[in-house]
Amino acid sequence: MLTAHLPSSWWLSVPAKPARRRASMRRGVRLLGHDYPVLLPSLRDPRLHVAVALLTLQVLGQTVLGFRLSVAQILACLAAGALIEFAVGFFKDRVIMWPASGLLTGNSTAIILRVPGTFHGQWWSTHGIWIFIGVVAVSMASKYLIRWRGRHIFNPSNLGLVLAFITLGPQYTEPQDLWWIPLGPWIYVTYAVLIVGGLLIGFELKLLGLELGYMAAFAASAAVALTAVPDHCMVASWHATAMCGRELWQILVTSPEVLLFAFFMVPDPRTVPDGQVGRLVFGVLVGVLSVLLLGPTTLEFWTKTAILASLLYVCAGRFALARLLAPLEKAGRPRAGVPRLAWAAAGVVGIIVLLMAAVPVSAQLSTHAPAPAPELPDGRTPQLALTVGAGPAVATWLFSNAGSALPPPTNSIPVSASTHVWVLPPIPSVTIPSNVMAFDSSMTQEQADRWAHDVVLDLMIESEARRAHDLKLAEDGASGDGLTEFSDVIGQDISAGRQIQKTYSFDSVQLTLFLPKFSTQAPRLIGVTLHGTTTLITLDASGNALTQQTLPYAKSWGLSSGNGGTLNHDVIINNFTDLTPA
Repeated sequence: MLTAHLPSSWWLSVPAKPARRRASMRRGVRLLGHDYPVLLPSLRDPRLHVAVALLTLQVLGQTVLGFRLSVAQILACLAAGALIEFAVGFFKDRVIMWPASGLLTGNSTAIILRVPGTFHGQWWSTHGIWIFIGVVAVSMASKYLIRWRGRHIFNPSNLGLVLAFITLGPQYTEPQDLWWIPLGPWIYVTYAVLIVGGLLIGFELKLLGLELGYMAAFAASAAVALTAVPDHCMVASWHATAMCGRELWQILVTSPEVLLFAFFMVPDPRTVPDGQVGRLVFGVLVGVLSVLLLGPTTLEFWTKTAILASLLYVCAGRFALARLLAPLEKAGRPRAGVPRLAWAAAGVVGIIVLLMAAVPVSAQLSTHAPAPAPELPDGRTPQLALTVGAGPAVATWLFSNAGSALPPPTNSIPVSASTHVWVLPPIPSVTIPSNVMAFDSSMTQEQADRWAHDVVLDLMIESEARRAHDLKLAEDGASGDGLTEFSDVIGQDISAGRQIQKTYSFDSVQLTLFLPKFSTQAPRLIGVTLHGTTTLITLDASGNALTQQTLPYAKSWGLSSGNGGTLNHDVIINNFTDLTPA
């Protein structure tokens, strides 16, 4: 019979076809001396219904939702999943089949996975295509290799995505944003596709209790956790300020991405218990564990990864959970089973209470940990303190600088009796836009003026380092990518045998709020933007001016706490000029 050649489907609830119809669909071909049954798609296959909903979301994403995903990346995921499933069916099960499960795994991967550097409208971008194909390949491999009693243990696309986010991190990957577009007609259409489509498919597959159990447990657990720790916050590139308390709860519970997870990833018939009670408890556990795992997170990237990982953990214990709840699934069991039933119920309730009690603790720990900064282009993620001090005043560093130039005291060890004295051009008062104040309510005019002063001081240091070809001096004014940029210019001057002196004149200074590099799910960035002119003077070996050129100047710089040499000030760490203003 045809069924003897078919791989086990992950959909248990496909309605059986009448014998006459099954017989009419039996087709086959003979290749290389072997008979290969041909299995064609059926309109009654629930996988096609899920695919229609997901493809509808993909079309909305490419047109009105602004998904940072290319058509080429979607097609690569679909092709990888389809080819792998077709090859396994052809060579292992000797059947030519429509790869419905492979297409669904590829589609699920594409709708959640993003690669920093891909922007909406780049329809045929192949940026990071190897990541998409790799995630689909790992997901499909887990389906065939990690099995127990003839069934795969983990939801394939869920396992591949979680492994990718954890191993590759935010430098190479990111999950789809928790919030897609502002409220309006198109987000309501999106909600209709997610909720109506999810509920209909859940009803068809008898998974409605699981879906509703997850959403109820997730909403209730998040409410309990955020009530106990109201100052637990999450930052995201699409929101000007950190989201805390009630606002964070509303974002999480109404997030289209969480609804996608609840209605289209959690309810996988082949990776959940078979009985209705087991499925309800399964959904509740995933919901509670989602909140538990996101407790220690503060960035959207890790919040979404934590939610996805909750399904991974519960899938791993699915068979044990089904065995524990077996008495509840059997009607009319003898009274001898009642004690076991009582122990099972008590165990499940105890686990849920334990997890919910741990949520405020983990959230409390994360609230008072260092706030993570957005990743740098080289992959490093510097840590910034939660509170920013006033820093050294201008008079303080001038006094310290002058003191270091005085002759050393009697009986002291030999030290240098000279140092640089920095003369800064006039710095206009710094303008602080309203969106900067909304993002960081602790920002003051004093702090903004200090930032502007430190940036101008750093530029003076770099100018002198360039004139003197002094790479060591450049370290007093910049670090990280900022130092690399200035050092490269010095290296070019040395290679060309030229000596350049650079001076500045500033007309205006303001703070500017930027989206992070590649619009990733990291916090927004505050840079110091300077407008004015810069003059480049080419000097000969004796220091005489040969040529002079004055150019307009408009750049934005990012600062990071650094020793600044003997000046103890903030140093330039990044050039924000090319970033997108928030």
